[in-house]
Amino acid sequence: MTRLNLIAMAVSLLFLSACGSDIEPGRTEQAGEPIKGLVFVPVAGSTLAGGTAYVGTVESPDRGVLSARIDGRISRILVTDGDRVVAGQPLLTIDDNLAGDRLKEAEAALAEAKGAAAAAEARRQLAEKNHARFQQLFTKEAVTAQEFDRTIAELEMTRQGLAGAKASVRRAEAAVAGARTANDYSQVTAPYAGMVAGRMVQVGSTVLPGTPLLALDRAGRLRVRAELPEALAGQIAVGAAVLIEIPALEKELPGAVSEVSAADPNSRSFQVKIELATDEPLSTGLFARVRLVGAGQATLLVPSVAIVTRGQLTAVYVVENNLLRYRLVKTGQTIGDRVEILSGLVEGETLVVEGAQRATNGGRVED
Repeated sequence: MTRLNLIAMAVSLLFLSACGSDIEPGRTEQAGEPIKGLVFVPVAGSTLAGGTAYVGTVESPDRGVLSARIDGRISRILVTDGDRVVAGQPLLTIDDNLAGDRLKEAEAALAEAKGAAAAAEARRQLAEKNHARFQQLFTKEAVTAQEFDRTIAELEMTRQGLAGAKASVRRAEAAVAGARTANDYSQVTAPYAGMVAGRMVQVGSTVLPGTPLLALDRAGRLRVRAELPEALAGQIAVGAAVLIEIPALEKELPGAVSEVSAADPNSRSFQVKIELATDEPLSTGLFARVRLVGAGQATLLVPSVAIVTRGQLTAVYVVENNLLRYRLVKTGQTIGDRVEILSGLVEGETLVVEGAQRATNGGRVED
């Protein structure tokens, strides 16, 4: 046997001897240095919502569509989809309409009516003075009764003319107010605080009164609308607790059924509306999964930051007698910021949740 074969045999015997040591499955032994600044939590049991997940959609409980009140062309759009706005905030501008011209015409007519009213007032005052003078002369029999009656008639005519002039002023003022309101419609503003759900026009679009412009969701808690099979009809009541999964955001949110509709014979399903229990900032239209809370399954959920992935191995660090232990685990589904542990951990163990990437097997835990 050659010298190289003897060396290879010796190495093999050492390897087999090491593999024969009693190492608990899922654990490794390695000395480490003291580590500070780690954060720990105890592993606690959780209950997952049981049953099937049903498809839902995040929506606003109050969506309004803003429409044009005048004709014209869209010259500016000041918001985009998803923007949050406050009440009174400008959203878009409609130009090339006749509202401005009509306002100018109404204001000119008002000025003319006020001038006519001022002239009518001057004539009335003159007629009153003339009437008073003739009354004194008539008392002294210096004028005839016919001449005096003429002044009475002239005074009455000026009074009627003044009344007509004042009525014209009021009509002109109303016309100005109407023209000004119509002109204000060229600037579309938010009627309430909310989020822009969709734009239905573009810059340059020609609009008429009634043309849809923007969809606006009122600010507040959103809800989820879901279709459930008619087999569950009668089993879901208002107030029933549910869990809402938002896969796009990796979040799980609690909710409660707020409305149950009648079954649809065409689709063999019925619709439920679910109010979210939190003010989580979400966007309408997001895909959601609805799980009914009831007889769920017991499991362990740990923070996702505690999971350490090295190659094909998934593990966590647990604390045993103030020493860190690298523990291989088998994971299940991810729910929000938590991961289901199928094996490798038991309830009550202490888990590293912050600083896991700095942890080493066998390292001593120090405050």
